Amino acid sequence: MPVSLASQVVNKCLRITDRDNVTISVSSHVIPLAEEVAVECFRNGADAVLNLYTDKYQSAYLNLLSEESLRQPSVFCRAYTESSTAEIFLLAAYDPSIYRKTPPEKMTANGEGENKAHWPLSRERKVRTLSIGLPLLTRPRAKAYGFNFTKWTKMLKAASNVDYDRLAARGRKLRDALSDAGTVRVTAKGTDLTFDVTGRTRRISDGVIDDEDISVGNFDDGLPAGSISVCPVEESAKGTIQFNVPTPIEGLSVKNVRWKFQDGRVVEFEGGPGSKKIKEEWQQAGGDKDRIANFTIGFNPLALTGYLSNDIAAGAVSVGIGGNEGVGGNNKSPFYFGGTLTGATVTVAGKTVVKAGKLSAL
Repeated sequence: MPVSLASQVVNKCLRITDRDNVTISVSSHVIPLAEEVAVECFRNGADAVLNLYTDKYQSAYLNLLSEESLRQPSVFCRAYTESSTAEIFLLAAYDPSIYRKTPPEKMTANGEGENKAHWPLSRERKVRTLSIGLPLLTRPRAKAYGFNFTKWTKMLKAASNVDYDRLAARGRKLRDALSDAGTVRVTAKGTDLTFDVTGRTRRISDGVIDDEDISVGNFDDGLPAGSISVCPVEESAKGTIQFNVPTPIEGLSVKNVRWKFQDGRVVEFEGGPGSKKIKEEWQQAGGDKDRIANFTIGFNPLALTGYLSNDIAAGAVSVGIGGNEGVGGNNKSPFYFGGTLTGATVTVAGKTVVKAGKLSAL
């Protein structure tokens, strides 16, 4: 009999025991899945609580509260993190178009509050955290971003239902290929970017938070999984990157984003019509918003780009800027945005690990 997703999450991915207190944050359209997860937690003797979000609630929270209020850490969010040993996020707006009406300054302020309330405390307390992508699978989201809902459903379920042990083995092999990396160079049409990753931890996302992950300070993962990431030396990026995969975010399809780095900072931020709101949020944010945040190579053989799991597709290359403390970096900023390239070539320490979008290290 196939193992249920709820059982995989509780027993394989997070290894929940009777010593755990689990917060399950859930959107209203996936309550049945959250209930199944809670039942599995109870079977293992763990305590669990459901934390409900709805579109109306989220929209009102963002639009009715003042910017000053949004910047303050939520006492409820902090309380959940303070009392949890594990957190599971089954969160996504049913209709992402609600975010189109939220002013950029409100999104920026909310990002500041989220950073203060959750991530530093979560890392300090070593809370195991798993984000699950299935709540994103809604027809309004497919319509908003122009996805074929049937094809997206098939891909997302396939990419989530992989052999986790085999996926982990692929991740370790890719990590070994990157073990001697100093300077990384990414090239593609419109792209020639270099940065330094010397001394930085390679983080494997294979869907399972095991003892090895915990030993290197990696307490969070997601489903579907299948990527290796590193936070580059923040001041090291130079050159240009031009993303060729649309990034669906805040109800918008952000296309053709181009960044030029000089002296480790983004000095040019360009893009298509969908990028205007994101650029405004970037301009209004403070802190290390213009520093490189992360570099990711995907290795999930069943994931495809063009949806919401761009960074895990095998051979896809992703780069982000802005805050990265939640993944072990040093950038402090409420802003974060990342984009993805297909067909890129990646060389590290003189050897090619991705060639024209194909993994050559596996």
